[in-house]
Amino acid sequence: MNSSQINELIGVDKEIYEYLDFRNPKSFLLYAGAGSGKTRTLINVLENIRENSIHKLIKGGQKVAIITYTNAACDEIKHRLDYDAIFCVSTIHSFSWELINPYTEDIRLWLREKLTFDIEDLTMKIDKARDKQGKTALKNARSRSKKVDRLSQLNDVLVFLYSPIGSNTSVGSLNHSEVISIAGSFISNEPLMRKILVNKYPVLLIDETQDTNGQLLESFIATQQEYSNAFSVGLFGDVMQQIY
Repeated sequence: MNSSQINELIGVDKEIYEYLDFRNPKSFLLYAGAGSGKTRTLINVLENIRENSIHKLIKGGQKVAIITYTNAACDEIKHRLDYDAIFCVSTIHSFSWELINPYTEDIRLWLREKLTFDIEDLTMKIDKARDKQGKTALKNARSRSKKVDRLSQLNDVLVFLYSPIGSNTSVGSLNHSEVISIAGSFISNEPLMRKILVNKYPVLLIDETQDTNGQLLESFIATQQEYSNAFSVGLFGDVMQQIY
């Protein structure tokens, strides 16, 4: 690191930047109220990473991942970072999809198991319903029918698709919830997926942590614990001004 660059940062900005030292990475949790300058801190830190570590990132074919909650927030951060390609700025759904989309057969297996479980669960609820023609029972029956149809066509899917705006309703299209759940499951249960994540993104910064899916967030934290010498996770939340 270039000490002259570190000295340009003060307070929390400097502390976070030092946590993201590629030689001795540490993770952190920063909770601060709205308007406290979290985004400015994030940009300051990222600009210093670019100044001091860009050659290491390029040589390793790596990027710094920044996950935000909305497309508007993504656009704002990309703009403030001059659209630099060493930063992967995306929503949690898009980031998750980028990780899982090459693994068609694994997605198919996950969906088969999930649909089978859901069908069995709905069948049990329908069987237990006192009023078989009641609103809830009929809703469950319609849901089960759709899942049975989807399960029967699952083997015919050549490529799974994800549309952030939800415009694709084909049997091979995945919704937001499925993309998040699949990513969380893959990272939690597949060592290769964790290794791919770490090798590609040595630094993962997540804004609005309090709104991030719990299973996926836990999978990121578990990955950091496994690869504590090579992977930093920075969590930015909106609860109180304190750093951990």
